[in-house]
Amino acid sequence: MNKLTQLLNLLRIHQWHKNTFVLLGFFALGDYKNYGLLLNAILMFITFCLASSSVYIFNDYRDIEADRRHPVKKNRPLPRGEVQIKTALFLAVILCLMSLITSFYVGAIALAIVTFYLLNNFTYSLFFKKYPIIDVFQIGFGFMLRIFAGTVGIGIYISEWMILTGFMISLLMGFSKRFAELSNNPTPQNHRKVLQEYSPETLKSFMIIMASSIIITYSLYTLSPRSVELHGTTNLIYTTPLVIFGIFRFLYLVLFHQSGEDPSSQIFKDKQLVVTVIIWALVYGVIIKSPFY
Repeated sequence: MNKLTQLLNLLRIHQWHKNTFVLLGFFALGDYKNYGLLLNAILMFITFCLASSSVYIFNDYRDIEADRRHPVKKNRPLPRGEVQIKTALFLAVILCLMSLITSFYVGAIALAIVTFYLLNNFTYSLFFKKYPIIDVFQIGFGFMLRIFAGTVGIGIYISEWMILTGFMISLLMGFSKRFAELSNNPTPQNHRKVLQEYSPETLKSFMIIMASSIIITYSLYTLSPRSVELHGTTNLIYTTPLVIFGIFRFLYLVLFHQSGEDPSSQIFKDKQLVVTVIIWALVYGVIIKSPFY
């Protein structure tokens, strides 16, 4: 049981919530009775869970020495030596192949997107994670590919502004993660070399720019011709205050409380953010499905 537990820890199942970006397209479309589309969306979610776990294992293998010097990451299975490297890499290959097989079942476009996702992450781990700004953009591109997988990958075509909104959100979380890593470690450059190329002030500026961009792109999404034609209403604009509050709350947690090294998890831990997301989803759903709009 202990061996199985360590293998499950290696998968970082607690990080799978990030793959909910795949379901964004189905929710935004509003065609909730299209069970074939729902099945494909769920399959893509499972695909990205498999693919992301494969990437996490490979990244842990590449960072094993740096993680041993990290106050938290040193407790991961590979740095602690609780899972053999050969076993971990074999599992990563199996998960990678499984993700390609499930995406192929959905369609050729889905397979291409997952392939790009894997290549993006493997090149990040091998080469680009040491370059400032590029490192966060590659992380953001990974989230953007999740959105593509849950839209064009399964035959959903929504406004391009929603794609850009998701990309901006991912960049905000990426720069927030770097800020948290820089703020919460006395010698952050020993754990992640790229951090010596950042400063708190620079990262704060990037985060504020991204937060502003999210508000703009989301507002444009609610009023875009494709959204209005799809849902038959311009009233989605009234969900924008909830988005603004959510962004401000997120920035407050990261900048004032310097909450953890994985700020994206705050969305699921902070009660105010959880309630805000639920209310936004309910209001959005009512607007696009209500016969009065």
